[in-house]
Amino acid sequence: MLAVTQSSIREYPLKPQHLLPLVLATALIGCAPSPDEELNATLPQLSLKELLPPAVANEYCNPKLDSDLLYGIGYQLYNDDKPEQARSCLIMAAPTHDRALCYLASIAEQDSSKDSAERDREAFGYMAYSAVKNDSCAEFGMFQNFTYGMRGQTPDSDLGLRWLERSARHGDADAQQTLVRLHSNKNNLPLAYSWARVLDDSAQIDALKQRMNPQQISEGEQGFEQLGKHVTSKDAVRKEAREENIAVYSANIHMEYPETFKGLSVAERHALMEQAVATVSTRPEFSTRGQLYAYVIIARQAQLKQAGVDVLQNPQIVELLSDKELEVADAVKKADVILGQAAL
Repeated sequence: MLAVTQSSIREYPLKPQHLLPLVLATALIGCAPSPDEELNATLPQLSLKELLPPAVANEYCNPKLDSDLLYGIGYQLYNDDKPEQARSCLIMAAPTHDRALCYLASIAEQDSSKDSAERDREAFGYMAYSAVKNDSCAEFGMFQNFTYGMRGQTPDSDLGLRWLERSARHGDADAQQTLVRLHSNKNNLPLAYSWARVLDDSAQIDALKQRMNPQQISEGEQGFEQLGKHVTSKDAVRKEAREENIAVYSANIHMEYPETFKGLSVAERHALMEQAVATVSTRPEFSTRGQLYAYVIIARQAQLKQAGVDVLQNPQIVELLSDKELEVADAVKKADVILGQAAL
């Protein structure tokens, strides 16, 4: 059952001291490789055909489902600790969802049917493919691999730091936070300050300022200005997270109430979910996933009976949906009664 009333609606969903990160250095002219290309060259060049085993349909996923549902279902099954079922869904989603490889890596390294070396090799392969595609989750994983010698890799702290900077540049908040901590611990305060400004973390900015002189603060501000030219914008990160969330939210509703999206194309379903997320996000009384799911299901059922109807114009429905403790199934049943009476 969709008993997820307490989960919030979110838009979700790692250098040498005193030098700007390598990725910010001016690239050589001509045909010289970029810093990202140089990093990519440190990884095995793998194709999905080499990496992925055959996808096996299961009770949740089959090749007839679109990639967003496959990814969302795989993600949910992964979180529900159903790795085998999640694996099949994520394998099917991988050709269009690079982030699926990051979850496949996590599943692979916990596969008790294989020995340690095989687990490491498979997990690293998935992560390498996704990192080359600029997935910040996998890039942060590469930082861990090379910094700590994880997943069969030889420790190389310099290489690990370069992957951490790349993940941070692509908007990964954990990577950005890690850079603040690393540079702060090394007393490289201007760089720590620059990344704290990227995070817009006022507490850390104020704490760092207490340790810095005016010259260091000026250097930190200059570094922040330079980072702003290269770091993925917060708006772009939020948009990416929103797209991932829409896939997950759609999958959850599909798994429990498949009739909700019957007759809709993939684009129409996406538009419906995007509008629902936007609507719920503007109403302070709606703050949980359960409320979002109930609203989508109730609104869709009402529209199937009467095109264009807005259930939020019904005070009883609004009161019903405002109950954060009410489970989705109960909300749907009660709404059906309320709307049935309103139609009389």
